[in-house]
Amino acid sequence: MLVSTTNLDRCYQLLGICRGATLEELKTAYRSLARKWHPDLNPGDLEAHQRFITLNQAYQLLLDGIANSTEDRPNSTGSTQTKSQPSTPPNSNVRVTTPKSQPKPATSDRAVKNESELKWQLYYELQSLLKQQQFLKAIVLIEGLAHHSPQDPQVCQWQGIIYSQYGHQLVQRREFDKARIYLKKALKVDPHNRQLWQEVDRAFNRITQLS
Repeated sequence: MLVSTTNLDRCYQLLGICRGATLEELKTAYRSLARKWHPDLNPGDLEAHQRFITLNQAYQLLLDGIANSTEDRPNSTGSTQTKSQPSTPPNSNVRVTTPKSQPKPATSDRAVKNESELKWQLYYELQSLLKQQQFLKAIVLIEGLAHHSPQDPQVCQWQGIIYSQYGHQLVQRREFDKARIYLKKALKVDPHNRQLWQEVDRAFNRITQLS
């Protein structure tokens, strides 16, 4: 099992559903919670923003889990349905083999799931670092993740939030020049995030007041 049991249990808990829930039940629970925690409905609330990101991660992992369980579910004859094994006519002597030169699709799927699990684990580590206000460690971690997945919109969101929060801390410490650098970085990595713009704007206003 590529996704650990602990992570899956956490996903079910976040969505408010039980193991064995149907795909439709999962989608219904996700839509309800997504509306509740959507950043556009909670302007200026970073906790809501982070919950929304966590919710999306949990939803994606459970989608994968339910899809896999559906593929492996026995059919009415008691046999297991698999997409990778084509059927052959009765009494046929043809032997179905996989060409050695062509990789199995499952290998690619496994790599994607491993990457998704790693991203999920890094997200929880980032949350822990932010709670402890260890911003420099969080920045090193998120910049490594961003280098690995530069086009991932969620990683860009996390990076913008971390830069912004570190910028706010620097403002409180009156390190204004350094704060400006990280606040501008936040907008650069996630320029279309309206909530982030509001947070950064408040930080710049604070700098003006204190200067």
